[in-house]
Amino acid sequence: ESTEDLFDTGPFPHFERSLTLFRPACSRLVTRALVVICIGWVPLVILVFADSLRNHIPISSFLTDFGVHARSLLAAPLLVLCEVPCLRRLTEIAHYFVTSGLISKDDQPRFDKLISSTRSLINSTLAEVVALVLAYAVTLTMVRYVQYLQVRMWYLSNTEASNPSFAGWWYVLVSLPLLLVLFFSWIWRVFLWSRFLIKVARLNLCLIAAHPDRTSGLKFLNTSLFAFSPVAFAIGVVAAGSAATRVYFLGATFEGIEKTIAGLLIFVFLLFVGPLLVFVFKLHRTKMMGIFAYGGLAAGVGRSFEEKWLENYEEFASGALEATDFSATTDLYGIVSNVHEMRVLPFDLRGLLTLAVSTLLPFIPVVLMTIPLKQLLQEIMKLLV
Repeated sequence: ESTEDLFDTGPFPHFERSLTLFRPACSRLVTRALVVICIGWVPLVILVFADSLRNHIPISSFLTDFGVHARSLLAAPLLVLCEVPCLRRLTEIAHYFVTSGLISKDDQPRFDKLISSTRSLINSTLAEVVALVLAYAVTLTMVRYVQYLQVRMWYLSNTEASNPSFAGWWYVLVSLPLLLVLFFSWIWRVFLWSRFLIKVARLNLCLIAAHPDRTSGLKFLNTSLFAFSPVAFAIGVVAAGSAATRVYFLGATFEGIEKTIAGLLIFVFLLFVGPLLVFVFKLHRTKMMGIFAYGGLAAGVGRSFEEKWLENYEEFASGALEATDFSATTDLYGIVSNVHEMRVLPFDLRGLLTLAVSTLLPFIPVVLMTIPLKQLLQEIMKLLV
């Protein structure tokens, strides 16, 4: 079973066709992103202007609603544009399991079955229906229980009523559900990615304890963190937009959004780093086996080396440095050193930092909003002086 186009297809085919979001994934991204904006954000602008003329609602209440613009103008199209850097890399990783020889011939049928089932599930109609139901359930819950939504004047039909305006209804029935379905499509992809890794970790992988990547040949999985960084950025845009709205409308301070930032980081790490942890036990077992196997080999070679060169040093001293025993022993000890330095995590600090920075980057404007302008200028002057 070919791994070609494994993850860069779908999901939710009926939803995408209904919005003319062309298939397959990773195709016509700019057009599809513009379609998302034209459906989720442009009608809001038109309806808000119409409501302002009819009910004299100030347009500034919409222009300063950073959360709406972050979700419908930025995050929603970003979730479409993320497909190229992310999904193709996930497909390449799945393909590399085969080309690198990690999958044994005995396990090839099970791996092919896994590829087939993953490709089938990614276009699941049931998952699509569940995503749509969840999208509207979450939207209605937010409208009912998120109180600060009611202070947005553009959202209300007039300043004295609590009923949504035309723009408010469009936001509730179209814009927010659209964003949530796009978000749930990524959650479904991550779920299938996790399922794929869990089942691969159960195979009898041909791991090499002395591999120079220090992770038995699984270091390539670290590239998935870089691939998911654009998605983490889009999620950060949504969270930062909501935080900016709280700062502007409710006067929230930096201390008030610290928990949001911490919770967001935990969520992103669980979502994108968590699936890689399924290889920890297999890597630990490989390392332990390698330490004993290579350690025994190194002990035997070292013992023979010392018996030959240390106990009979005077006899062989003149040609000691030219002997191949020295280079061979050094090479072997270097290999053994690789085994002892082997890590049980198939990712590194650079991958984690990239994911964290991508997630937190949208919060820079929000943090600046919480700092008084005078204090900010003073800090800038300190840096320049």
